[in-house]
Amino acid sequence: MTPEPNVPLDEESLAGADPAAIHSALFGQLVAGHGQMALMFLGCIENPHTGLKEAPQPEAAKIFIDQLEMIAAKTRGNLDAGEIQLLERTIAVVHHEFVALIDRLNDPDGPRDPG
Repeated sequence: MTPEPNVPLDEESLAGADPAAIHSALFGQLVAGHGQMALMFLGCIENPHTGLKEAPQPEAAKIFIDQLEMIAAKTRGNLDAGEIQLLERTIAVVHHEFVALIDRLNDPDGPRDPG
């Protein structure tokens, strides 16, 4: 049986779910959380606590990007198609945004980050 990738992680829904579905849902949360943290530290999305976009912190974002790459390497051969797609897309998006930020920060003629 293929795990359901979008099993809600509330107690009522999990009561009848099989362990594979639970693990798939937890994996999805882990990947999404790391992706969101990377994007927040890249200045792409708001901090959920403040509701504001903060100054980019590429070093902090890189930690989450590196962890996503480690997860991909360590889980290779153990994920279903939906999990692979989620992980690959998340890594691609955060890589793209990271490179774009570094390019902007290194462009002497472009806008500079004040922070």
